Amino acid sequence: MLVGVTALASAIVAGQGDIRLSTSVLLLLAGGLASAGASFLNNYFDRDIDAVMPRTQNRPLPEGKVSPGRVLLVGLVLIAISFPVALRINLLTALFVLTGVLVYVALYTLWLKRRTSLNIVFGGLSGSFAALAGWFAATSELSLIPVMIALLLFLWTPSHFWSFALVHHESYRTASIPMLPVLTGAKKTSLFILLSTALLVLVSFLLYSISSFHQVYLIGSVLLGVLFLGSSIRLWMQPTKERAWTNFKFSGVYLFGLLVVMALDVVVR
Repeated sequence: MLVGVTALASAIVAGQGDIRLSTSVLLLLAGGLASAGASFLNNYFDRDIDAVMPRTQNRPLPEGKVSPGRVLLVGLVLIAISFPVALRINLLTALFVLTGVLVYVALYTLWLKRRTSLNIVFGGLSGSFAALAGWFAATSELSLIPVMIALLLFLWTPSHFWSFALVHHESYRTASIPMLPVLTGAKKTSLFILLSTALLVLVSFLLYSISSFHQVYLIGSVLLGVLFLGSSIRLWMQPTKERAWTNFKFSGVYLFGLLVVMALDVVVR
């Protein structure tokens, strides 16, 4: 859902609130197909570690409810369909959709996930490409704004997934996945989450300063930023699973809210 909202909000900002319904539908459809296909492939390639992690043992592949070959085929088909759907908008949008899939599947799942604690940092680029796909679905104009929106997605990912990893660090340890909490512990991870969140909020304010956003975005970004920073500070002061889960859930609310106020700002001005 967040991938679709990211692409659509970016497109609305690019078109200054003027975007065709057909473009919106194609953008959401292409993003949904690509995300689903990437998820299928992620489940296929991670089926060995999913079988040993308590939180993923009940997925269809570890339980033997579906054959790996079928999952691989469906994932590839979904991704293959997403490209011509996005191509109905334009070539650049289609290329960004495909690049987002490649980053998630090839860069994150196949290469980085089992090798480095920076796996989700660079894996966050997949969300950044959703923002770029949305922007260029509505305009061919080059500016710093789509880059800043993409940067927001990149910076949001560590706070989101490191919080999640704090909750499930035993599972990652069991599967020998070098997530940050496994390597550094809860206290240091919570500090990195706080620093990442602070940088994210700062960039959200910088976006206001370089764009034509008005009061809706300013008020919304400040309110959401203060709440997210407060949640991250509480996690740093008390790095428990309960605090980490709260921070993980609120990070989704933060991103969704920020994207909504972006879109609303250009629609209601």
